[in-house]
Amino acid sequence: MTLPSGILLAAFAAAALSLGRARLGIGSVRVRRFAPRAGDAGAGVRYAFTAAFLPWAKESASAHVVSYLAGVLYHAGIFTMLICLLLSLAAPQAPPALAGALAVVFGAALAAGVGLFVKRLFDVALRAVSVPDDFLANLLVDAALAAALAAALVPGAAFVFQLTGAALLLYAPVGKLRHMLFLVTSRRLWGAYYGRRGVLP
Repeated sequence: MTLPSGILLAAFAAAALSLGRARLGIGSVRVRRFAPRAGDAGAGVRYAFTAAFLPWAKESASAHVVSYLAGVLYHAGIFTMLICLLLSLAAPQAPPALAGALAVVFGAALAAGVGLFVKRLFDVALRAVSVPDDFLANLLVDAALAAALAAALVPGAAFVFQLTGAALLLYAPVGKLRHMLFLVTSRRLWGAYYGRRGVLP
């Protein structure tokens, strides 16, 4: 195993341990419910992970469709990048047959990420509710996407991707990037609660 691969593996382990401990902390919380069941919690959870993500179900997204689509593209690229980062431990270089398609995905996601960063920087209302973590997280993800793009196009650039990815993983548990885990947890709890109350779907 190369040094960058070893660093990446250690970063994966550290992030998994930290995020796992935080998730277990949430799982230990027990809520006593007094109101009678008025609906189906399962239906609420299914809605939370499907139709609730559509733009017309989100007040802000329906008013900012371009940003919504950029966010979808951005997160799809990030998900693909994280999978490739994990696979790089076994095969640092992407298969030539996939390299072109991955370059398109990473390039498009990077463009979306930069666009969202610029919007946050120059939109007065958005900047007013932003904190340094919002900007740093975006820059780290953009750097990882740029490194993934380089790794897909340039043979031998995988070590840059692995080191940048390791930095991203080490930051994830302490910044807003931890929502990659807690988004799933929070939406499940939200859907189950309002589904049980008969509010959703």
